[in-house]
Amino acid sequence: MANASGQTPQSASQSDSSSARSGKGRHGSDRTLGFVCLALGIWYVLETRNFNLTTFGTGPVGPKTLPTLVGILFSLLALVLIIKPGESPSWGSLSAWSQLGAVVATSFLFGQLLEPLGFVVASTLLAIVIGLFFKGPIRKLAPMAFVFSVVVAFVFNNWLELRLPAGWWGGF
Repeated sequence: MANASGQTPQSASQSDSSSARSGKGRHGSDRTLGFVCLALGIWYVLETRNFNLTTFGTGPVGPKTLPTLVGILFSLLALVLIIKPGESPSWGSLSAWSQLGAVVATSFLFGQLLEPLGFVVASTLLAIVIGLFFKGPIRKLAPMAFVFSVVVAFVFNNWLELRLPAGWWGGF
């Protein structure tokens, strides 16, 4: 008797077992990501050994400690992906990937425009563009993005005393 995919129960189980033996199929993407992340984690830990000393001193917990711990944790989490992968993910449509790529490009552009335009203008534009990707109405996006940017700039500049680029807009 054939199932919905046209395979008999015996042929379906044979294809599942052959996928499991080859390490591909249902868990291949997690294991591949795990190996890539493990390699990056090991590289990151090795690179922290090359950090130069800073003016903060060289006590028992120096500038190498936190990055080394992050690299070790990243490597351990990569091992979890390799040893115990999850179910096969759904990778989404081409439309979703193109929107994701546009958001990444917009975020890169934000970084390029931050100094010349200033934080308030650049972050307002970023929030509007990303909101448009999620089909938000522009008449609500623009004022909300501007108010949010002004509030964040005010908090950073005045309360946290961390100066954000003012650009031609000025600032606080």
